[in-house]
Amino acid sequence: MKRIAFFILFAFLFPALYAQQTTTKTQAAKSATDTVKQKIATADSTKQIIRTAADLKSGTSQDVLSSFFKLAYQNLSDGHRFQFSSSLFAVKAKTDTTLWIDTNYNKHVFLRNLVLGIDLGLDSSNKFKDASLSIKYALVNNRDKNIFEFRSNGKQLDTYLDLANRLYAKGITVYGASKPKSADYTSAINFCYPDKKHPKTKLDSVPKRFLNILDSLQKDKQFVQIKNFNVENLLDSLKDTYNTISGLMSQASLWTVGGQITTNQQNALSRGNLNTEYLKGITNNKSSMGLELDIKGELDIYDTTAVSKSYNRNVLSSSAGINWIIYKDKKSQKSYVEFKPALAYNNILSGQIPGETKSKFTGDGILRFRITDNLWLPIDIKYDPQSGKFFGLLNITSNFDWLGASKTLASAN
Repeated sequence: MKRIAFFILFAFLFPALYAQQTTTKTQAAKSATDTVKQKIATADSTKQIIRTAADLKSGTSQDVLSSFFKLAYQNLSDGHRFQFSSSLFAVKAKTDTTLWIDTNYNKHVFLRNLVLGIDLGLDSSNKFKDASLSIKYALVNNRDKNIFEFRSNGKQLDTYLDLANRLYAKGITVYGASKPKSADYTSAINFCYPDKKHPKTKLDSVPKRFLNILDSLQKDKQFVQIKNFNVENLLDSLKDTYNTISGLMSQASLWTVGGQITTNQQNALSRGNLNTEYLKGITNNKSSMGLELDIKGELDIYDTTAVSKSYNRNVLSSSAGINWIIYKDKKSQKSYVEFKPALAYNNILSGQIPGETKSKFTGDGILRFRITDNLWLPIDIKYDPQSGKFFGLLNITSNFDWLGASKTLASAN
């Protein structure tokens, strides 16, 4: 009888215990999924902010130091040249999307400031002419001091972003504990963390109980720094603040040093180049135009042949110019038309060919048009005062991030 009673009792209790265990696992899985989604939203939010900063940089600034990837085509007088460059950060972020979380992003200053590049040159018959490898590093990059390092009234904006995400996360947790309807719970999540597949829930469609929870939490002392922000547009407001800051940072100083080695069909190492460049905005970023001071210096080391004689040449060149941002959108502050006139100076330190001028000044300029957010059309304009001739070369440059939209985090930190 005892065995029978035990089996009867077990038969009644087992379904209940199993259901409870299943419910617990489901809730744990749901909680883990929500946590991951919140982290993905945080990473995507960070990525979008950084993209905005890159978009606000001038075309000249992107030439000096690429934010992500750059692909360029140059139509030269004696052939064509294809160029590809990338920051080391962009390459790593392709495989490790956790780098977009703000705390991780901050750690990789070296990766963001180092750019590697490869060039391929073709002659006028479209045959291989030469190939180059280049490296560039920003010794000073105040344009990289973005939202995560910028201080306003003694408070970092990354603190605001962190508080905003924590407020939403806690609000969803508290709301979820009240066991709302599935549709209401989804509505609350999409209100806080919208994406392309899940548009932001309109305010009048958000459960009032959830809004009351957010309102109550916002009054808590741990969220005192964001208590005056509008809950509906909390993250949007912070991003708008960042856009203003990005405009300021796009005028900051940038100084790079770099080197390049070139090989051709005759020589494994045909040319060496050392270069440095300094860029600094000199006008108020809020105006509809802008000015940037651009100073460059280069040393080219190579061999050349003239009149059946080989010359080992060292040529020092420099230029100073003003990048005139002729038109930029007043609202977004994106640059669309730029012109950079410059005065260039070349001096042959050694290897001067008979009859060649040792040093000379020339004038050049780059007129560039922004076709899309990523695509620029630069036109090189050069003037030789000795011949009195102008030369114009059409180029194409694309600055792109190649990082996609919403990504699944490789792991949660």
